[in-house]
Amino acid sequence: MEPQLCRDLVTKLKDSERSVVLLRLISTPDLVHKYQVVRDDGLPEVQLTVFADDMLRSLSPSSVPIYMRELLAVVGWATSDSVIMRNSWSLHGPPVEVRNIVREYLTVAAKCKVTSRADRLGLKVAYVCQTSETSINIRILLAVLRRFYDHLIAVKSYGHENPLLQEDMARVADELRGNYRRAIRAVEGREPMPPASGVDPPFGIRLSANYFRCVDQEWIPKTIDDPDFPNLVYQAGKEYGWGLRELCVVRMLFESGARISEILDLTAADWSVSQFMNQFVARNKGSFGIRTKRLVVSSATAKLCRRYFDDEKEGRKAHDWQGLTLSDLLKLTPETLAKTRLFLTKRGTPMQAKIFRRGHWTPALRAAGIQANPHLARHWFVTNALRSIERTSKDEKEVIRRKTELVQYMGWRTAERTLKAYEHVGRDEDFVATTLTAIHSTMKRREDAIKKDPALLLRRPPSELGLPAKDRDEELALLTGVYE
Repeated sequence: MEPQLCRDLVTKLKDSERSVVLLRLISTPDLVHKYQVVRDDGLPEVQLTVFADDMLRSLSPSSVPIYMRELLAVVGWATSDSVIMRNSWSLHGPPVEVRNIVREYLTVAAKCKVTSRADRLGLKVAYVCQTSETSINIRILLAVLRRFYDHLIAVKSYGHENPLLQEDMARVADELRGNYRRAIRAVEGREPMPPASGVDPPFGIRLSANYFRCVDQEWIPKTIDDPDFPNLVYQAGKEYGWGLRELCVVRMLFESGARISEILDLTAADWSVSQFMNQFVARNKGSFGIRTKRLVVSSATAKLCRRYFDDEKEGRKAHDWQGLTLSDLLKLTPETLAKTRLFLTKRGTPMQAKIFRRGHWTPALRAAGIQANPHLARHWFVTNALRSIERTSKDEKEVIRRKTELVQYMGWRTAERTLKAYEHVGRDEDFVATTLTAIHSTMKRREDAIKKDPALLLRRPPSELGLPAKDRDEELALLTGVYE
């Protein structure tokens, strides 16, 4: 099999004094190393190739190219920047040289503001603030650099400490934890209990070992209280010319709360768990493709999906070289079902999230004057689920129980993972039978009302303001990690 060039990972880096530097990440799934990095002269970059392969141990195959894109950019840039060349800094040099290169890249290439100062513990670190001109993912960049030097140290290719880490943090952390233990012994006359026990007060200090730290980038989800947000999107798609495929995907976004990549990754096997009705199993973020959660949509949307699958003119069958129908799926083996993707492009290839965003979602909403990405549908779903829980619960105990059900349905990483398997299933069923059913019913009533009287659908961009402080649920925020 010929290596397939990952086009988005061709990193062209220019500077005023030198020619273009080209690093390419090539996908080679049939070889020992699933990804290979080659230079513009065709020779391989062995060190980067081994690192890309090593990341497959901890990242999903779809995440590795994203991380490598940022790493290739900084590596290629470091070989051509005039300041770096003049000072003879090297990415394999001591930590001070590496930090100088990273700081130069962040300020010059990434257009960030970098400030060096002491943190709350008195350790000197660099704070990175993105600007309106910043076009790269700073968090991924710093994360992959940290992983890269951990890898180099592990294989004995780098003889210093990790330059992305503050070298004195381990000592300071030991001192703080020692003081905490001594305080517990002085007050309680015993050793501290494990944090999970809840007996002792929490340590209360978040310790970050990172030398470069992002600021002003605390992610707070955008809450959408506008009940017409889904209908605004549906109307925008209708005017732009969306077909059955786009309508199915977008309705599933709003009704299931799933990520766009999770929906487009669905297979016939994922749908077959409900006999091709209104439920699917899906992978979750960080599950490495394993189906760990389920998605539930309305019966109307499930009917639309079945119509899309069998339609010979504008549905899936029109672009599937096998011409499969739902009745054909009943005859296929589980292995074949798992390879049969639900949503295809016009070329018959699996629809990707990037293609859907750029070719269908963004142009349709832009034409309607709406600024929103597909992930905003997930925020809308969570906001409405919380509103429904607060509005219909009888007491505080029911609120807590139903929020826990929401946590389980959304697949967030929480303490819920410690529950027994039958408790997981029970909570998930309760959420589907109560909160999710109510959300789908409310959406259908609003959609029916707009069909009868289109004037109800006001032409306005959805509000992207956060909830008022009094409405934010900090307990749920800590539990789910949504409001990080």
